[in-house]
Amino acid sequence: MAARRKRKVNTNRKLLPISEPRLLFAHDQKLDDPKDGLLLFGPPKDHPAIEYGVIGTPEGIEQFKSWAGTIAGAIDADPKVGSSVMFPGFESVFRTEWKTEPRVALPLDAAELDHTIRNTDAHQRVYDTVDLFAGRIRRWVEEEDAKVALWFVVVPEELWKLCRPNQTISKAAGVTGDTALSHRKAMRLWENPDLFDDINEAAEKHRFENHFHNQLKARLLGCEAVTQIVRQTTIAPEKHLNSIGKPIRNVQDEATIAWNLSTAIYYKAGAKPWTLADIREAVCYIGLVFKRTNSPRDEYEACCGAQMFLHTGEGIVFKGSVGSWASDRPGEFHLPKDQAAEIVRRCVDSYRNWHGEAPKELFIHGRTNFNREEIEGFRDGAPEGTKVSGIQIKRPNDLKLFREEGKRGVMRGLSLKVDHRNAFLWSSGYVPKLKTYPGREIPTPLKVKIVFGETLIEQVLEDILSLTKLNFNTCIYGDGYPVTLRFADDVGEILTAIPEVSSKPLPFRHYI
Repeated sequence: MAARRKRKVNTNRKLLPISEPRLLFAHDQKLDDPKDGLLLFGPPKDHPAIEYGVIGTPEGIEQFKSWAGTIAGAIDADPKVGSSVMFPGFESVFRTEWKTEPRVALPLDAAELDHTIRNTDAHQRVYDTVDLFAGRIRRWVEEEDAKVALWFVVVPEELWKLCRPNQTISKAAGVTGDTALSHRKAMRLWENPDLFDDINEAAEKHRFENHFHNQLKARLLGCEAVTQIVRQTTIAPEKHLNSIGKPIRNVQDEATIAWNLSTAIYYKAGAKPWTLADIREAVCYIGLVFKRTNSPRDEYEACCGAQMFLHTGEGIVFKGSVGSWASDRPGEFHLPKDQAAEIVRRCVDSYRNWHGEAPKELFIHGRTNFNREEIEGFRDGAPEGTKVSGIQIKRPNDLKLFREEGKRGVMRGLSLKVDHRNAFLWSSGYVPKLKTYPGREIPTPLKVKIVFGETLIEQVLEDILSLTKLNFNTCIYGDGYPVTLRFADDVGEILTAIPEVSSKPLPFRHYI
């Protein structure tokens, strides 16, 4: 057997630290830890009381109301969890009124929901289950005067388990629908419809992804309802016990759940819990999104999209066109010149709507390399005076660092510059502020490459580390991926979850 080729390492290279990005809170105060900033100063801008609606079974709604009352007051840190931090109450953290009673409550019939989630046809099961929730929410949004900023979708654990891909239910435990179809037969009926409408309607449901979360989000984009899906076992673990009296799920401690869900609530209601303090002005970041459609007619067909973010945390998602963007290499996609230009053009137009002028710099983040046709398109789509750079960011598993002594792992924020266009960045690692590494495996760095554009690799690394602190879906010190790519797969799943997704640009909070 041939000897494995060893990578040559330049021992003269040094690991260079990047300062932890600071966040901006009220009174122009700057701190690096979001919990410290919210505890001491609160969000950078005031926000009115949050009006919200809740939908679920009567049991689920009551459990949510109880939890809403709990987060109105202080929740002690769990002494058995080193990372647990006391939650002082929603109003104390976000400096806004928290109403423990929802403005709108939409109860679902528990027996009807249980019957629906036991359909043995997975696609019909998920479609009909989503319909129970989405139909009620959509009708309220379109017909009623009482508006809410956010809908809490409270789901029982059985729904969560059965309404995901690759979940099956036995005929003995399940319910066989009037029109049972295999997925293969349903695909054939898309091309050659049956004489009976009920058969065609059943086949149509197979065009929707059998994933409750993604399909619900996609089907509510048209009415622009923002949702937060909450599992009953998360907010009331003590109410869902196994045969030996233990919670059926291992969940985070109560204070951590309150921090994470409350931050997501505040963001989805249309406010920013914090913004980046020191990032450069007039800079725009775009994360590319691709997802195969699994079309029976074209194995290379994929949907493209873009997520645009600013240093303030403002984000917007654009759905691009569907075409043969995939390649024979798994996970690699490429756009034709005109589509690449259109993505940039739409992002620049949106930036102008916010700021009155085009950005001075535009960074395009992607996981795969950009080819020449894409690069030409990206440049054509940008107006004169806007510098465009393409950055490839991926996380290969072929580089690890270990300390020769001591228990600490590699520090978050260290970088290894390979040359003026390539570097490694440890966006995950030991955090002195936390006195721990909030992870389970040896930290793996991001591999960063400037594919095109004239910019400094040091500046690119600083920007990427800053963008790891804009994950408002939770309240953590820093994420392992920049927000431009952190949710790319999730956004792609939603853009392809139903046959026709609204192409209207919508705020990022609709997708997470």
